[in-house]
Amino acid sequence: MTAPDAAAWADALIMYERRYSIVVVGPRRHEDWVLDADALLRKETTDPRSWKSREFYEEGDEEWSPDRLVPFLPADEGWRSRLREITRTSAEQLLVAISTNWLDVTKEPDFEDRRPELEEKARVLLARFPAPAVRFFTNGWYGVDDPLDFYHPITGCDPFSEHDWDVGLLAVSETELGIFWSFDAT
Repeated sequence: MTAPDAAAWADALIMYERRYSIVVVGPRRHEDWVLDADALLRKETTDPRSWKSREFYEEGDEEWSPDRLVPFLPADEGWRSRLREITRTSAEQLLVAISTNWLDVTKEPDFEDRRPELEEKARVLLARFPAPAVRFFTNGWYGVDDPLDFYHPITGCDPFSEHDWDVGLLAVSETELGIFWSFDAT
């Protein structure tokens, strides 16, 4: 797939409208990408292409401010140790799974009907991060030594936020870093 344009990117973000989710991209400026993630979460950087982002909060929301990083906890060296690297195929499935109401495609009554459209939107989002110079990381899993097929129920995660449950994807390329994250805000 060729790299998306701003309109295709914005259209693909629609898949997260039903979720308490964040999709943001920032520039990759450091060898240690955690510094770039931290700058992006603190809103010290913005999308280098000025494309649309998806954020669940409103401007002025007290829960999301540069000094609190809520719902995310501060990015630090511990981030890397809590993530596992996954393949592009698993990353595509994960983007689809975290767009569903229960972060679980098996609970979506219309999933098989919507699946082709959701997968196409996930491919559009991932096309911004071309192979081979990209790595994908997640904090979610569904079993011990699993093959990371996120069309199985996600049964566990190592939360990165103040919520009890959050699952996401970090896309780290040579020039950009993308954060795709969904939360259980209950």
